[in-house]
Amino acid sequence: MYRAVLKSLKTGLKGIFRTRCLSPLPALLLAASAALVHAQPQVLEKELWPAALDDQVLLKGSEYVDLEIAVVVFESGLVDADERDARYKVREVESRLAASRLRDVMTASGRFGAVRVLPRVSAFAAVTVSGKIVHSDGRDFVLEVQVVDAEGRVWLQQTYRAAATLDDYLNTEKEPFDSMFIAITNAIWSEASLLTSEQVTRLNAVAQLRYAQGLVPEWFNDYLVEREGRRFLQRLPAVGDPMIERIKRVRNQEALFIDTVDEQYVTLRDRLGPTYRLWRRSSLEQALYLESYQQRASERTIAADRGSFAAMQQIYSTYRSVRIQEQDLFELATGFDNETAPTVMASGETLVRLEGTLEQQYTQWRDLLARIIRLERDVK
Repeated sequence: MYRAVLKSLKTGLKGIFRTRCLSPLPALLLAASAALVHAQPQVLEKELWPAALDDQVLLKGSEYVDLEIAVVVFESGLVDADERDARYKVREVESRLAASRLRDVMTASGRFGAVRVLPRVSAFAAVTVSGKIVHSDGRDFVLEVQVVDAEGRVWLQQTYRAAATLDDYLNTEKEPFDSMFIAITNAIWSEASLLTSEQVTRLNAVAQLRYAQGLVPEWFNDYLVEREGRRFLQRLPAVGDPMIERIKRVRNQEALFIDTVDEQYVTLRDRLGPTYRLWRRSSLEQALYLESYQQRASERTIAADRGSFAAMQQIYSTYRSVRIQEQDLFELATGFDNETAPTVMASGETLVRLEGTLEQQYTQWRDLLARIIRLERDVK
C-alpha cells in the first residue's frame, strides 16, 4: 500500500513541476493528497452499500430462548493482505473488537443463553453468527452478517452499515457504531422469538449431536442426516448413554476454555480500545477532508485557488495522524499476540499448557479433546 502511495506521489510531483511553477512544499502536499485519493482501498463500491442505520433501541424484555450463541471473530475482508502491513493488523484488531462488541450487546439484551466469542468456526453452539468487514474508515462501518442454526437454517444474511460523526467520538461512553450491533441483535431475536419450545429443544439436541460428530464422527454419524444443506434429527441417543455423557463433559471443558480466552479478548479491548478509537476518529477526519478535496478537484478549483494550501496542509496532517495511529495499533496488536499468555487447562488429573495466539490455542485444545474422547472410547 505504501509503495502505491509513493509511486503516485512521485508521478504527481513530476506532473506538477512540468506544468506549474509551484514551490516544493505546496507541490508535495498536493501530490500527497492526490496519492491518498487513489490509495483508498475499495472492497465494495460505495453505491452498493445499504443506507446507514438510524439510531436503534435494543429490544430488552423478560422473554428468553435457551439457546447458546457463538459469535465467530469476523473475517477481515482484506484480499491478498501483507501481514507486515499496519492496515492488515488494524483490520485484525477490528475483527476481534467488533465480534466482542456484538457479544456484549447480545448479552445485554437478556434474550439468549450464553453468548461467546469463538476464534474460529465451530459446531459448539446452537446458533452461529459469522461475518466479514466490508469497509471501515471511522465514518462508515459496513459489515456482512450471516446467522445459521445447528440445523443449517439461515436466520439472517444481510449487509449492515452504520455511520458515525465527529460528535459520536466526543462521548467516550458511547460506541459510535452501536446502531449496527443493536440492529443485528434485534434481528436475531426476531427470528429466535418465533421458535416454539419443541423447536428449541430439538435445535439444542441437534447442536449437541453435531458437536459430537465433530469429535467422533464414526460414532454419531447415523443420528443426523443431511439433505440440501439442512440437518435433520434421525434419532436420539439412549438416556444415560455413556458416550454422550463424555461428550457433555468434554463440551463443558471447551466452554471453560472459551471463557478463559474471552478474558483475553477483554484484555485486548482494554489495551487497544483507546488507540483504536483515536485511529477511527482520525480516519473519519481524513475521509471528510478527502471528500472535500475530491469535490474541489472535480470542479477544477484546487490549482487556481491559492487558499487551498491550508486545506492541503490539513489533509496531509490528518493523513499523517492516521498513519501514526495505525502504527501504534500495529505495534500494540503485534505485542498482544506475542504476549498472549499461555493457557493452562485441566483435563482430568492432567494439566495441559497451550501456547501461541488465541486461535492457535483453540485449535490445540479442540484437537486434544478429540484425542481424549477417542482414548476413552477405546479403553471402555
